[in-house]
Amino acid sequence: MDDTSIWQVLEAMYPVALEDVPLDGEWLKPPFADDPDGRAIVCNDGDYQFVVVNRKNGAVLYVCEGEETLIASSLETLPAIVAAWASIDRDTVGPEDDEDFSAVKKTFQQQLQSIDPPAAAANEFWSLYTDELTSDDYTDIDDEPEEEEEPESDSGDNERPGIDESFVDA
Repeated sequence: MDDTSIWQVLEAMYPVALEDVPLDGEWLKPPFADDPDGRAIVCNDGDYQFVVVNRKNGAVLYVCEGEETLIASSLETLPAIVAAWASIDRDTVGPEDDEDFSAVKKTFQQQLQSIDPPAAAANEFWSLYTDELTSDDYTDIDDEPEEEEEPESDSGDNERPGIDESFVDA
């Protein structure tokens, strides 16, 4: 799969729809650099995570610190997956505010299963991401209670300390 074929799919989503994909990083334009395995790097956070398209089979993979998970089994299914996620992401307040997010997660997983069954598998990108959002460990920084400052103790003497007159020259 050459850069032109890859870009033909990504360009229709660039940049707005691609921004709906829950990843840090910048979606790139051709020419695409290759990773050490010869896959086109299409999104890069400039640090340790990126998205690649396998030039041989068109699979879209998320790579983070050497671990790889499947985003889409083929580049052709990526637009439908992104559209399904975007509609859910826009229509849902979020796991920190919405008790029904687990139902939304289930709906997305059903949609994903019909769009791209391999991408819907356990331990792949979307499953791991939605599991993280619905886990009890997920907290929104804005919702964490702020640390309260300890009140200063009041000695009851609100007067300014007096000056010892013996040290003052007259």
